Amino acid sequence: MKRRGLAIVPPGTARRVGAALVVVASLHAGAGLGCGDDEPPPPEPASRVRSDASQGCGRTDAPKGVLSDQSITVKGDARTYLAVVPDAHDGTTPLPLVFMFHGSGGDGARFRGAYDLELEARGQAIFVYPTADPTRKTWDLESGADSNVDVLLFDAILASLSASHCVDRKRVFATGYSAGGYFSNQLACHRGSVLRAIASHAGGGPFGQSGEYGDDGKLRCPERPIAALIAHGAADTTVDLEEAKKSLEHWRRVNGCASGGGVPREPSPCVSLASCAEDRPVVYCEVPGLGHSVWPENGAKVTWEFFASF
Repeated sequence: MKRRGLAIVPPGTARRVGAALVVVASLHAGAGLGCGDDEPPPPEPASRVRSDASQGCGRTDAPKGVLSDQSITVKGDARTYLAVVPDAHDGTTPLPLVFMFHGSGGDGARFRGAYDLELEARGQAIFVYPTADPTRKTWDLESGADSNVDVLLFDAILASLSASHCVDRKRVFATGYSAGGYFSNQLACHRGSVLRAIASHAGGGPFGQSGEYGDDGKLRCPERPIAALIAHGAADTTVDLEEAKKSLEHWRRVNGCASGGGVPREPSPCVSLASCAEDRPVVYCEVPGLGHSVWPENGAKVTWEFFASF
């Protein structure tokens, strides 16, 4: 497997530039007549799913706010993460859970300070910011899922928060920047039965083990495909734009999307790929002039709008 540009800039160096990104959700509403002159409400889009309450639903004593320095054991080693539980958590209404993966050399707390996705969510989701192994200081993009300590970390945190809080198990998302973007794609490949969608910023992947490629050389992920948003700066000299295009082609292929550039969305950087599986949209945002160590002005907005469409 070949990857370029993994000398990732830590997320603490992130700054914003004036490149706007907006995803406009495409909702196909059916028309029909109800009783009398009233029209029935439009049907839910295929991307919407019913909530699946975790075992933590019903607990009214679950802690809220910023839960710093959380620790969990994975294969005998203590790993840390930060979780943010909003006031909207009432113990009975399942909330989406969003995993946030930092770039190489970073940590969960610094990534939270660099990316204001929580602000866009307006208290309507639980956020978790894991920290990579302090020795490696980045995510494992090489090991298979069964032995990958970072995939197992995801499993352990998800199980813990699902037991302690009211989580919607049908709306578990992952996003990441740089190495965290790569890992979000890796996680989607190995945890497609758990994740609903991912958003990769300035990343690439996924990659598989030797036995996971077909005769055509294409990766065959062991779990079902999911929805994906891929965002990348056209001027990124740390992680080459080709890495994002490879990610795009993977999700285009496994989600049955049509070839071609897709349907433009305003403003121009974002496109929605055409003819994707109805419940697995793919969105691509290639931002002119955007480098690696910056977030686009509306990067958080485009990510949350994508997640909120499910």
